[in-house]
Amino acid sequence: MANQIQILDHQGKPMRSMDAYRGARTGRELGLWTPPLRSADADLLPDMTMLMSRANDLSRNYALTSGAIQIQLDNIIGSGLRLSAKPDYRLLGMDIEWASEWSSDVEAKFRDWANNPACFVDAGRRLTFGAMLGLAYRQFLTTGEILATGEWIPKINSKYSTAIQMVDPARLSNPHDLMDSARLRKGVALDRYSAPIAYHIRSALDSDSLYGSDVQSWKRVRKETPWGRQQVLHIFEQERPSQTRGKSGLATVIAKSKMLERHQDAALESSIINSLYAATIESDFDYSQVADIFGNADEAFSMSDKIMKNKGEFYEEKLSMEGGGRIVHLLNGERLKFTSPDHPGPNFSDFEKSTLRHLAAGLNITYEQLARDYSDTNYSGARAGLMESWKFFTTKRQLIGGRFATELYSLWLEEAISNGSVEHPSGANVRTLGEEKGALTRCNWIGPGKGNIDPLKESKADHLEIKMGTKTLESACAERGLDWEENLEQSEREGLRKLEILARKKAKMLDLKLTPEDLNLQSGESDSKPDSKPDDDEEMAA
Repeated sequence: MANQIQILDHQGKPMRSMDAYRGARTGRELGLWTPPLRSADADLLPDMTMLMSRANDLSRNYALTSGAIQIQLDNIIGSGLRLSAKPDYRLLGMDIEWASEWSSDVEAKFRDWANNPACFVDAGRRLTFGAMLGLAYRQFLTTGEILATGEWIPKINSKYSTAIQMVDPARLSNPHDLMDSARLRKGVALDRYSAPIAYHIRSALDSDSLYGSDVQSWKRVRKETPWGRQQVLHIFEQERPSQTRGKSGLATVIAKSKMLERHQDAALESSIINSLYAATIESDFDYSQVADIFGNADEAFSMSDKIMKNKGEFYEEKLSMEGGGRIVHLLNGERLKFTSPDHPGPNFSDFEKSTLRHLAAGLNITYEQLARDYSDTNYSGARAGLMESWKFFTTKRQLIGGRFATELYSLWLEEAISNGSVEHPSGANVRTLGEEKGALTRCNWIGPGKGNIDPLKESKADHLEIKMGTKTLESACAERGLDWEENLEQSEREGLRKLEILARKKAKMLDLKLTPEDLNLQSGESDSKPDSKPDDDEEMAA
């Protein structure tokens, strides 16, 4: 076998006569496509800084990217997420009545802390809970991560010291730019199972040296305190095993977005330049004839220059369009040629639409949402696009926005139970939630409503599903961004208000000795019986 003759390919590997999978063929069509097979961190970490900077630049300067980010924010976070506490009362050994009362009490106290105008939830005292969620998700879209630290800051006029400090993920890096290793990857210290145990957060980025900040110091923050309280909130979407950092949500569309932006800018600039030169004057003037007459190139050039200057002065006055248009008399042998704007070209719109459809697919939204173009959409297409987008929005709300919100809620609830603001099921004054953390912090987050293409049809469908038992009032209200209990309470208040107004109306009528018939006569209404049949014209109109 040592003397066996083999045919090698361009990589020096034995060629195979057959491939089990077409995607693995190394023939002419795919021969140059040989990407290396590397780990998740080896693929991502070397390119991470460039991806971050380019994604941030697109979000700042390119209208389509900025609009796409805003679409996701509006549908996933909106003005904020509303807590709907769902403690696992069975696991806690309690009953459903306790869970209902406990949840209502916790939700009210959490809202007071999270949405307080004094911004107690934010260590920087600038953001409410809803604004912080918006910032966090915008950070996730551009950098691929949400990074924050849980701080303990006693405050006046607040019984809670828990506060959240948002951190730019670009500051998460190895101290003094050390090389990555098996236990240290882009600022994240790992244990032998690749679980994060600490984070190295730089005090400031290099650009902050302009403001006198110390940019050469790092702080090592443990993920949890010795007693189990979480100190670092680091959330990203893990796509492969052993992935340490997150990938920008714009990674798949960065290249095409930038090229489309350049194409649009070039087309716009060409159109502007074309519009500046509305017309040109074509002349039969021939320099070679002047040279033949004078027999001297220098004299011919001087004379030609004088002729062109005189023409310029003549047309500068005659072609002035200020004060309205005019008919211009041209010199002999000259004619006026108007330019026709041909930018952008006839195929530009189709090319732009095609590119926008690729970008929309990469951003997981519809072309109509990205381009704000609904001219070619019918009801069925719009509904199908909305349903697909809604699945993406609800998934991201639960896995990213909701998870970050739950971690904030967990930190607050731990302190609230510790200081006695919230009752622990056992009645004990515990320092940490411990083994009961999952059961106590179980919750849903209500976000922006789904929106309706045809509200009447979809309301009837919800009504039918509720009657069939395939949908609950809670889920129907959540799809509209409403809390079902608050909705029912408001309906009850409005119903009682209507009864109160009706009772006052009847009492006033008794005082004035009026009857309902009297009111009908005063309003000009007929006293026809309610069961009287409409005439033929009314039936036809109906």
